[in-house]
Amino acid sequence: MEENKETLCPICKSAQAFRLLNLDCGNLDPSTLYSLVKINACEKCGHIYNDLSSEDITGLMKYYNEEYGPVNMSSTDKVGDRPGSTNSFTCKRHALLYDLVAPYIHKDSRALDVGCAMGGFLDYLHQKGLTKLYGVDIIEDYVSYAKKKGIYTVKLGSAESIPFDENSLDLVVVDQVVEHLVDPIQVFKEAKRVLAEDGLLCIGVPDASRYDKLYFFDFFWFLMREHIQHFDLEHLKLLAGLEGFEFVTHCEAETPMMSEKMILPNLNVVFRKTNKKGQLHTTENCFKLKKEMGQYIANDLGKLNRKKALIKEFINSKKPLYAWGIGREFLYLYASAGLKNCNLIGLIDTNSLKQSTFSVEGKSIHDKIILKEAPANSALLITAIAHTSPIKKVLFEMGYQGQIVEI
Repeated sequence: MEENKETLCPICKSAQAFRLLNLDCGNLDPSTLYSLVKINACEKCGHIYNDLSSEDITGLMKYYNEEYGPVNMSSTDKVGDRPGSTNSFTCKRHALLYDLVAPYIHKDSRALDVGCAMGGFLDYLHQKGLTKLYGVDIIEDYVSYAKKKGIYTVKLGSAESIPFDENSLDLVVVDQVVEHLVDPIQVFKEAKRVLAEDGLLCIGVPDASRYDKLYFFDFFWFLMREHIQHFDLEHLKLLAGLEGFEFVTHCEAETPMMSEKMILPNLNVVFRKTNKKGQLHTTENCFKLKKEMGQYIANDLGKLNRKKALIKEFINSKKPLYAWGIGREFLYLYASAGLKNCNLIGLIDTNSLKQSTFSVEGKSIHDKIILKEAPANSALLITAIAHTSPIKKVLFEMGYQGQIVEI
């Protein structure tokens, strides 16, 4: 670990931090998303965050509209918990949120979903009988889609700049958003402004204290580079306290994301608006996360080394290699595990937008149809980890004769 003094902690604004990890996550061409993940631990309050340059931040903001939103909307996946989906995975997560706030709201409560995407949670609240529903999102395509439903008011905006009047809402829900924000204190400032007296703020984030307990893939929660803050309950309480919010209740749960094996460690917390102005109050519990994050990183560095050993065999053999799934896992393996040095003869992804718009260091992305001409001595590396079983089924149906490798 090395001391880092360049970036201020998003919670306490201290410049004193330790660098826990530098990780090259790779990139698509011509993505504006930063490739090098730099994880800091604040010495003053224990918060864990990504160290971003101004260029990183500018690129990240462009990424949401130019890549993140369009790729999600063009996905062929119907199973995963994606923005706008209404399947069982998404409904399970929505039910957790609703059950947590239900004792404190009624059918006439004025509820805002910040980061509403295509309106999935607003649909859920509408089904539960709420009629005064509002949404905000930064992605124009999402807002346009949600508006067409005509059952609630949706505006272009952000958690840091909510386009609603002061004291106009009873409930503000910010689910799976705060971890994306450069300055998360603004969520609490804006929520306090738009909430009526004693109004409620419900925050949902991935629980960083459980990153290491729910393994899916190496450094998965860092490969999601749009997640730039890594919260546990203690650090959400620190942020809320700075704006005078009082803690009401919380729940910890686990819900599937893209598959039953890919689990989101949900942390949902309800705070109540007060007229107080708080101060930073750290306790010993605030520094537990740094230790837990260190263990997570150490464990996954070991897993990365094992993947390097496997990939080295393909490098040495020069065996013709395909990769199926050109997303986070592939890009990380390509950049950090040596996959770029293999004899890669085909990149495969069923997302049509990736095929038409993106590449990897000039290598085109193709539909699975290219496997019809695959050499018998080839191998196929499944890098869409959440979809391993359906991919293997397709390969069997296609009669693929090469070696199938799960990593």
